Amino acid sequence: MVLVDYSDSEPEEDEKETRRQDPASLADSNILNRKRKTPPEPAADLPPLPAGFQDLYSTATRASTQDDPSLHGGRKRSVPHVEGNWPTHVYLEWHPSQTGSNILADLINSVNAYQTSQHSAKGAEHAVHSLLQSDLSAALPLHISLSRSLVLQTPQRDPFLNTLTSHLRSSSVRPFQVAFTSLKWVPNFERTRWFLVLGVQKPERDELNRLLKASNDAAAIVGLPPLYASGGFAAGGGLDDAFKGKIQKTPATRGRQTEQKDCSDAFHVSVAWSLKAPEEDLRDPMMQSEVAAILEKDLNKMRVSFEVVKVKIGNAVHSASLATKNDGNERGILG
Repeated sequence: MVLVDYSDSEPEEDEKETRRQDPASLADSNILNRKRKTPPEPAADLPPLPAGFQDLYSTATRASTQDDPSLHGGRKRSVPHVEGNWPTHVYLEWHPSQTGSNILADLINSVNAYQTSQHSAKGAEHAVHSLLQSDLSAALPLHISLSRSLVLQTPQRDPFLNTLTSHLRSSSVRPFQVAFTSLKWVPNFERTRWFLVLGVQKPERDELNRLLKASNDAAAIVGLPPLYASGGFAAGGGLDDAFKGKIQKTPATRGRQTEQKDCSDAFHVSVAWSLKAPEEDLRDPMMQSEVAAILEKDLNKMRVSFEVVKVKIGNAVHSASLATKNDGNERGILG
């Protein structure tokens, strides 16, 4: 028995012949061909992500239940993890634009290159690590601290958040902008890390001091220490020696509001860190010509707007919008 061979094109020829004989099929074919030649409609622009979307992924996945510096480039916890305790931080968050990130990256690279060339003891501990990106090169937000690294117990979480919300509302702070004035190296409380920080210029209506007072008062009411009240460095909760003298040393007293003085010299944004202190003659990066040029040309012109206060309790981030109106119907934070 012999099978008859035929090409794959033969069924198509039969179909074409049928369509020649059927006007309806021919019309359908013409419509189909026109649709194929018509370019697809452009996709509508996707709606922007909600402002709180990034808060859902603000904390990295925990790699260990114990403090293991080897998992974090040699860094150690300033506050040990204890079950039932909730690390808490009040801050203003800044997501630099691509242009801003490029300027900051150039600044960090200039500091790192000069420090590496001048250090007598080179090594991993002296490396400068940028805070602009994660280990996977994802852009990271920067911040201005409004509290120390606080530790709340479970029953304190809601009272602290409610009290803070009330004090922030009473501050009547509206959205504002800040500019940068300086660059310096400063240590944390334990002097286990050094941070490269941008000094912040005092805003027009003293908004930073007003927000700091609201945060410190809320911390004092639940018996926690205020920020910028007893020296040290702000990234770890206090200040370095350069900031002492302008800040009142007020103990944290439960239920008692602190007297707020001008802490404008203390506010800052950390942009990089190192495990070891730079040598004494390298602790003022503004003395380096390349750094000074970037500060004068680009960074001094940068303005950063803030409209929200962030409160991070454990892995949860709460956003408190600043007041946007200044009339009888003004609605404050979370109001």
